[in-house]
Amino acid sequence: MNQPAQAANAPAHFTVTICIPTYNRPALLEEAVRSCMAQTCPPDEIVIGDDSRDDLSRQLVSRLRAETDIPIAYQHNIPSLGQNANMNDLFQRASGSHIVLLHDDDLLQPNAVEDLLGCWALHPDLTGAFGKQIIISSDGQEIPHRSEALNRTYRRTSDLAGLQPRSWEVGLSQQFPNCGWMLLGSVARATPWKPASEVGNGGEFDFGVRLGLTGGKFYFVDKYTCKYRLNSQGSMSSSLKDDAALQAYKLTESLPLPPEAEPCRRNALRRSAPVAMGQALNLGDKRTAWRIYSSPNHPWRLRLQPGGVKRLIRLALPNLKTSA
Repeated sequence: MNQPAQAANAPAHFTVTICIPTYNRPALLEEAVRSCMAQTCPPDEIVIGDDSRDDLSRQLVSRLRAETDIPIAYQHNIPSLGQNANMNDLFQRASGSHIVLLHDDDLLQPNAVEDLLGCWALHPDLTGAFGKQIIISSDGQEIPHRSEALNRTYRRTSDLAGLQPRSWEVGLSQQFPNCGWMLLGSVARATPWKPASEVGNGGEFDFGVRLGLTGGKFYFVDKYTCKYRLNSQGSMSSSLKDDAALQAYKLTESLPLPPEAEPCRRNALRRSAPVAMGQALNLGDKRTAWRIYSSPNHPWRLRLQPGGVKRLIRLALPNLKTSA
């Protein structure tokens, strides 16, 4: 059985809770929990919020509890809370001084807790820490070229390792990842996810941006700490109802930022414009799709590429449902 242990050089009074929201994926949840149990520095507790319709995840947790000394706090949400409220409930139930978020279909690297918690030994007043992500296929196979591209796109490269100079840039550039991060528990609870009625599926981005705007201190450790799983279609999300990128685009447009942040805003808008446009088309919002298509954030070089032509055709042909 795993015994809780202290990360090297981390203050003895620090405790770690790993929070896992889950929904109808007991097989993947088992992999996620086992990656927590396999930590070189085991967490002090694992807290699971289950929105599932059945009892399979509860049965799984009962079995895993018999295999570890790490306390596993499980709650079956009936009725389901939904992702945003489930996240807030997890943060409130976590007793650790530090919180790690892990999606139920993702995995922590064995060194994750130790490496992330060790950042507080370097900077005791740190707000949050994060590392690099490994992209894995739906069946768990690592995809090196996609992993490299992801980390390069989101500014998780060796030359940027260490304490980040601008907290707002950590959130706006999405350098702060969607999971596998570590935060002070007090900060996570003080920055609750907004309801879906306000942010749609853009809760992760909104949460990261608001964290950055708090002016806290964030540390990027140049190590792989999390495996991020693609869905069966080979993308992060393929739902025709997904609006995460569209919501992120709109939020980025409206953020009150200091003048020096404008280049970062422009980069974020240009990066998300094609996907945001595709999501607007999927949702039948052609007005927004056209506004993005004709904006400086979608320049001519993109409009003339095959993807840009495809999006123009979709603008001209209503009810044509293809990927962005």
